[in-house]
Amino acid sequence: MTSTPSTPSTPSATARVAPQPRRSALGAMTANESRLLLREPGLVVWAVLIPVVADVVLALVPATRTASADLGGWSFSQVYLPVLVLFTASLLTVQGMPTILAQYRTDGVLKRLRTTPVSPAVLLGAVMISLGAVTLVVAVAMVAIPTVLGNPPPGNVLAFALVTVLSLGAFLSIGGLVSALATNPRMATGVGTVLTFVLWFFAGMWVPRSVFPELLARIADLTPSGAASGAMLDALHGSWPSLAQLAVLLAWTVVPAAVAARAFRWE
Repeated sequence: MTSTPSTPSTPSATARVAPQPRRSALGAMTANESRLLLREPGLVVWAVLIPVVADVVLALVPATRTASADLGGWSFSQVYLPVLVLFTASLLTVQGMPTILAQYRTDGVLKRLRTTPVSPAVLLGAVMISLGAVTLVVAVAMVAIPTVLGNPPPGNVLAFALVTVLSLGAFLSIGGLVSALATNPRMATGVGTVLTFVLWFFAGMWVPRSVFPELLARIADLTPSGAASGAMLDALHGSWPSLAQLAVLLAWTVVPAAVAARAFRWE
Protein backbone atom coordinates (compact mmCIF):
# COMPACT_ATOMS: atom_id res chain seq x y z
CA MET A 1 0.00 0.00 0.00
CA THR A 2 1.58 3.20 -1.11
CA SER A 3 1.22 6.55 0.64
CA THR A 4 0.75 9.81 -1.19
CA PRO A 5 3.81 12.00 -0.72
CA SER A 6 3.22 15.47 0.67
CA THR A 7 3.96 18.39 -1.62
CA PRO A 8 7.04 20.25 -0.41
CA SER A 9 6.94 24.01 -0.18
CA THR A 10 8.98 25.79 -2.80
CA PRO A 11 11.27 28.77 -2.26
CA SER A 12 9.15 30.85 -4.59
CA ALA A 13 6.09 30.32 -2.38
CA THR A 14 8.08 31.30 0.69
CA ALA A 15 9.35 34.39 -1.06
CA ARG A 16 5.83 35.44 -1.91
CA VAL A 17 4.65 35.03 1.66
CA ALA A 18 7.54 36.84 3.35
CA PRO A 19 6.61 40.47 2.52
CA GLN A 20 2.98 40.09 3.66
CA PRO A 21 3.38 41.00 7.36
CA ARG A 22 4.73 44.47 6.53
CA ARG A 23 1.92 45.22 4.11
CA SER A 24 -0.72 43.87 6.46
CA ALA A 25 0.69 45.93 9.35
CA LEU A 26 0.38 49.14 7.34
CA GLY A 27 -3.07 48.13 6.13
CA ALA A 28 -4.24 47.31 9.66
CA MET A 29 -2.82 50.57 11.01
CA THR A 30 -4.44 52.57 8.21
CA ALA A 31 -7.82 50.91 8.79
CA ASN A 32 -7.55 51.58 12.53
CA GLU A 33 -6.61 55.24 12.02
CA SER A 34 -9.50 55.63 9.60
CA ARG A 35 -11.93 54.25 12.19
CA LEU A 36 -10.53 56.56 14.86
CA LEU A 37 -10.86 59.51 12.50
CA LEU A 38 -14.53 58.76 11.89
CA ARG A 39 -15.09 58.73 15.66
CA GLU A 40 -14.05 62.39 15.87
CA PRO A 41 -17.39 64.15 15.19
CA GLY A 42 -15.97 67.66 15.45
CA LEU A 43 -13.24 67.04 12.90
CA VAL A 44 -15.59 65.22 10.53
CA VAL A 45 -18.15 68.04 10.69
CA TRP A 46 -15.63 70.81 10.13
CA ALA A 47 -13.44 69.07 7.57
CA VAL A 48 -16.07 67.14 5.61
CA LEU A 49 -19.69 68.15 6.15
CA ILE A 50 -19.35 71.94 6.26
CA PRO A 51 -17.37 72.33 3.00
CA VAL A 52 -19.58 69.80 1.20
CA VAL A 53 -22.77 71.54 2.37
CA ALA A 54 -21.33 74.91 1.35
CA ASP A 55 -20.44 73.45 -2.04
CA VAL A 56 -24.02 72.22 -2.54
CA VAL A 57 -25.51 75.57 -1.52
CA LEU A 58 -23.25 77.48 -3.91
CA ALA A 59 -24.15 75.09 -6.72
CA LEU A 60 -27.90 75.53 -6.14
CA VAL A 61 -27.98 79.34 -6.07
CA PRO A 62 -28.09 80.69 -9.66
CA ALA A 63 -26.56 84.05 -8.72
CA THR A 64 -23.35 82.39 -7.53
CA ARG A 65 -22.77 80.94 -11.01
CA THR A 66 -22.74 84.33 -12.74
CA ALA A 67 -19.36 85.83 -13.59
CA SER A 68 -18.61 89.06 -11.75
CA ALA A 69 -16.24 91.84 -12.75
CA ASP A 70 -15.56 92.46 -9.05
CA LEU A 71 -14.16 88.92 -8.82
CA GLY A 72 -11.89 89.26 -11.82
CA GLY A 73 -14.36 87.66 -14.20
CA TRP A 74 -14.90 84.60 -12.02
CA SER A 75 -18.17 83.51 -10.51
CA PHE A 76 -18.61 83.27 -6.75
CA SER A 77 -18.97 79.48 -7.06
CA GLN A 78 -15.70 79.20 -9.00
CA VAL A 79 -13.77 81.40 -6.60
CA TYR A 80 -14.78 79.35 -3.59
CA LEU A 81 -14.36 75.83 -4.99
CA PRO A 82 -10.54 75.90 -4.54
CA VAL A 83 -10.99 77.52 -1.12
CA LEU A 84 -13.28 74.72 0.05
CA VAL A 85 -10.94 72.00 -1.24
CA LEU A 86 -7.96 73.62 0.47
CA PHE A 87 -10.03 74.18 3.62
CA THR A 88 -10.49 70.44 4.04
CA ALA A 89 -6.90 69.59 3.12
CA SER A 90 -5.33 72.07 5.54
CA LEU A 91 -7.70 71.32 8.40
CA LEU A 92 -6.94 67.60 8.29
CA THR A 93 -3.21 67.76 7.64
CA VAL A 94 -1.83 71.01 9.08
CA GLN A 95 -4.07 71.12 12.15
CA GLY A 96 -5.32 67.56 12.62
CA MET A 97 -2.19 65.49 12.00
CA PRO A 98 0.12 67.33 14.46
CA THR A 99 -2.50 67.03 17.19
CA ILE A 100 -2.90 63.30 16.60
CA LEU A 101 0.83 62.56 16.56
CA ALA A 102 1.59 64.82 19.54
CA GLN A 103 -1.06 62.99 21.56
CA TYR A 104 0.43 59.64 20.55
CA ARG A 105 3.87 60.88 21.60
CA THR A 106 2.57 62.16 24.95
CA ASP A 107 0.68 58.93 25.66
CA GLY A 108 3.80 56.87 24.88
CA VAL A 109 2.21 55.12 21.91
CA LEU A 110 5.18 55.84 19.64
CA LYS A 111 7.66 54.77 22.32
CA ARG A 112 5.88 51.44 22.84
CA LEU A 113 5.76 50.79 19.11
CA ARG A 114 9.56 50.93 18.99
CA THR A 115 9.63 47.68 20.99
CA THR A 116 7.34 45.88 18.53
CA PRO A 117 7.86 44.63 14.96
CA VAL A 118 5.58 47.48 13.83
CA SER A 119 7.76 50.58 13.68
CA PRO A 120 6.44 54.07 14.54
CA ALA A 121 7.05 54.98 10.89
CA VAL A 122 4.23 52.58 9.96
CA LEU A 123 1.87 54.48 12.27
CA LEU A 124 3.02 57.79 10.79
CA GLY A 125 2.38 56.44 7.29
CA ALA A 126 -1.04 55.17 8.31
CA VAL A 127 -2.04 58.58 9.71
CA MET A 128 -0.90 60.34 6.54
CA ILE A 129 -2.66 57.84 4.27
CA SER A 130 -5.96 58.02 6.14
CA LEU A 131 -5.99 61.83 6.27
CA GLY A 132 -4.88 62.09 2.64
CA ALA A 133 -7.55 59.65 1.47
CA VAL A 134 -10.33 61.59 3.22
CA THR A 135 -9.05 64.81 1.67
CA LEU A 136 -9.05 63.37 -1.85
CA VAL A 137 -12.51 61.82 -1.47
CA VAL A 138 -13.96 65.13 -0.29
CA ALA A 139 -12.19 66.98 -3.12
CA VAL A 140 -13.71 64.62 -5.70
CA ALA A 141 -17.15 65.10 -4.15
CA MET A 142 -16.86 68.88 -4.20
CA VAL A 143 -15.97 68.83 -7.90
CA ALA A 144 -18.59 66.23 -8.84
CA ILE A 145 -21.55 67.64 -6.89
CA PRO A 146 -21.78 70.97 -8.79
CA THR A 147 -21.39 69.09 -12.07
CA VAL A 148 -24.31 66.80 -11.20
CA LEU A 149 -26.38 69.84 -10.22
CA GLY A 150 -25.82 71.43 -13.62
CA ASN A 151 -22.68 73.52 -13.18
CA PRO A 152 -19.90 73.17 -15.76
CA PRO A 153 -17.03 70.90 -14.69
CA PRO A 154 -13.44 72.22 -14.54
CA GLY A 155 -12.15 72.99 -18.00
CA ASN A 156 -9.01 70.96 -17.24
CA VAL A 157 -9.90 68.17 -14.82
CA LEU A 158 -6.42 66.63 -14.95
CA ALA A 159 -4.79 69.94 -14.01
CA PHE A 160 -7.22 70.43 -11.13
CA ALA A 161 -6.49 66.90 -9.87
CA LEU A 162 -2.73 67.44 -10.19
CA VAL A 163 -2.83 70.66 -8.18
CA THR A 164 -5.03 69.00 -5.54
CA VAL A 165 -2.51 66.18 -5.07
CA LEU A 166 0.46 68.58 -5.01
CA SER A 167 -1.22 70.85 -2.47
CA LEU A 168 -2.04 67.83 -0.33
CA GLY A 169 1.62 66.82 -0.40
CA ALA A 170 2.67 70.33 0.64
CA PHE A 171 0.17 70.43 3.49
CA LEU A 172 1.22 66.98 4.71
CA SER A 173 4.85 68.16 4.77
CA ILE A 174 3.91 71.26 6.76
CA GLY A 175 1.85 69.13 9.13
CA GLY A 176 4.79 66.76 9.49
CA LEU A 177 7.07 69.67 10.37
CA VAL A 178 4.67 70.91 13.04
CA SER A 179 4.44 67.35 14.36
CA ALA A 180 8.22 67.18 14.58
CA LEU A 181 8.66 70.48 16.42
CA ALA A 182 5.60 70.56 18.71
CA THR A 183 6.39 69.03 22.09
CA ASN A 184 2.82 68.47 23.31
CA PRO A 185 -0.76 68.33 21.97
CA ARG A 186 -1.61 71.86 23.13
CA MET A 187 1.33 73.35 21.26
CA ALA A 188 0.61 71.22 18.19
CA THR A 189 -3.02 72.34 18.12
CA GLY A 190 -2.13 76.00 18.64
CA VAL A 191 0.58 76.16 15.98
CA GLY A 192 -1.48 74.09 13.55
CA THR A 193 -4.52 76.33 14.03
CA VAL A 194 -2.54 79.54 13.38
CA LEU A 195 -0.95 78.10 10.24
CA THR A 196 -4.31 76.83 9.02
CA PHE A 197 -5.88 80.28 9.30
CA VAL A 198 -2.91 81.79 7.45
CA LEU A 199 -3.32 79.24 4.66
CA TRP A 200 -7.05 79.97 4.44
CA PHE A 201 -6.39 83.70 4.14
CA PHE A 202 -3.91 83.34 1.28
CA ALA A 203 -6.27 80.90 -0.46
CA GLY A 204 -8.89 83.67 -0.52
CA MET A 205 -11.38 82.51 2.09
CA TRP A 206 -12.28 85.92 3.52
CA VAL A 207 -11.00 88.21 0.75
CA PRO A 208 -11.02 86.88 -2.84
CA ARG A 209 -7.54 86.68 -4.33
CA SER A 210 -8.69 88.73 -7.32
CA VAL A 211 -9.01 91.84 -5.12
CA PHE A 212 -5.68 91.40 -3.31
CA PRO A 213 -3.34 94.41 -3.63
CA GLU A 214 -0.40 93.66 -5.91
CA LEU A 215 2.13 93.16 -3.10
CA LEU A 216 -0.21 90.89 -1.15
CA ALA A 217 -0.97 88.90 -4.31
CA ARG A 218 2.75 88.33 -4.89
CA ILE A 219 3.19 87.14 -1.30
CA ALA A 220 0.17 84.86 -1.66
CA ASP A 221 1.65 83.30 -4.79
CA LEU A 222 4.66 82.19 -2.72
CA THR A 223 2.50 80.33 -0.20
CA PRO A 224 1.24 76.77 -0.84
CA SER A 225 -2.42 77.70 -0.48
CA GLY A 226 -2.08 80.83 -2.62
CA ALA A 227 -0.24 79.01 -5.41
CA ALA A 228 -2.70 76.10 -5.27
CA SER A 229 -5.76 78.35 -5.27
CA GLY A 230 -4.49 80.30 -8.28
CA ALA A 231 -3.61 77.12 -10.17
CA MET A 232 -7.02 75.59 -9.40
CA LEU A 233 -8.78 78.69 -10.72
CA ASP A 234 -6.72 78.46 -13.90
CA ALA A 235 -7.66 74.77 -14.20
CA LEU A 236 -11.34 75.68 -13.94
CA HIS A 237 -10.85 77.74 -17.12
CA GLY A 238 -8.96 74.96 -18.87
CA SER A 239 -5.35 75.96 -18.23
CA TRP A 240 -2.42 74.05 -16.76
CA PRO A 241 -0.56 75.35 -13.69
CA SER A 242 2.41 77.55 -14.43
CA LEU A 243 5.96 76.44 -13.73
CA ALA A 244 6.15 79.01 -10.92
CA GLN A 245 3.06 77.55 -9.24
CA LEU A 246 4.41 74.02 -9.54
CA ALA A 247 7.79 75.11 -8.17
CA VAL A 248 6.16 76.73 -5.13
CA LEU A 249 4.10 73.62 -4.34
CA LEU A 250 7.07 71.30 -4.79
CA ALA A 251 9.28 73.52 -2.62
CA TRP A 252 6.69 73.50 0.17
CA THR A 253 6.58 69.71 -0.13
CA VAL A 254 10.33 68.99 -0.14
CA VAL A 255 11.76 71.55 2.29
CA PRO A 256 9.40 71.03 5.28
CA ALA A 257 9.56 67.25 4.77
CA ALA A 258 13.37 67.29 4.83
CA VAL A 259 13.47 69.40 8.00
CA ALA A 260 10.79 67.26 9.66
CA ALA A 261 12.66 64.05 8.87
CA ARG A 262 15.75 65.37 10.68
CA ALA A 263 13.90 66.89 13.62
CA PHE A 264 11.21 64.28 14.26
CA ARG A 265 11.43 62.44 17.58
CA TRP A 266 9.31 59.44 18.53
CA GLU A 267 9.57 60.19 22.27
